[in-house]
Amino acid sequence: MALDDKSKEPLYLQLYEILKEEIESSMIAPGEQIPTEAELIDKYNVSRITVRNALKKLTEDNYVVRYKGKGSFVPDKQYKRSLNSTQSFSEMCRELGYKPGAHVIKCCIEDASKDDIVDLGLKEGAKVVVVERLRFADGTPVSLEITHFTEDFDFLLQENLNDCSMYEIIRDKYNIIFSSSRKILELKFANYEWAKYLGVPDNFPLLSINSVVSTTEGKKAQRSQQLIVGTKFKLLI
Repeated sequence: MALDDKSKEPLYLQLYEILKEEIESSMIAPGEQIPTEAELIDKYNVSRITVRNALKKLTEDNYVVRYKGKGSFVPDKQYKRSLNSTQSFSEMCRELGYKPGAHVIKCCIEDASKDDIVDLGLKEGAKVVVVERLRFADGTPVSLEITHFTEDFDFLLQENLNDCSMYEIIRDKYNIIFSSSRKILELKFANYEWAKYLGVPDNFPLLSINSVVSTTEGKKAQRSQQLIVGTKFKLLI
């Protein structure tokens, strides 16, 4: 489709609408790279500033994600999750029709950190159960979970926590129900380790959700950090 330089609509908006339609119709599928600036300039016979303005608007409207030095890509499909819910990741995935997955990176006993002691009300010298897992939706890595449980959750050390819901095991097998949590939302930039696990570039912006979760009995049970690929997740507040 050619651009109309006689139209009252700016050329960059015309180009924006063309690319937007191609994305919405899946002519450019999720995860695919859109044409480069040079290719768009050549195809539509427009200036570089026109192309950049169109790409800027596509980025602002979340139709593309731009990676420095790599180009612009259509985001993968997003998974919706309520920030205020205690619903497990696996339950959320199944509710939305996606296949949940999990890969255990670490499951061990460690000395409680200062943050563990403060957030979980522990005594000096206490131990915590640390579980780190990479979470998948339809085989796509979307979240890295780092959870510190109080030591009475040491039964988790004997459980197979791969490709399952840890919360469902705790609830259904051990009759422990989580009822409330305090959450803090921050922006973090992926370090080398996080980037490798989540399949994103170094310094990629991640949504970090820090939580302190209690049981129905009012006892603090765990503190966790979820590092979420924001281009693949939509949080409902």
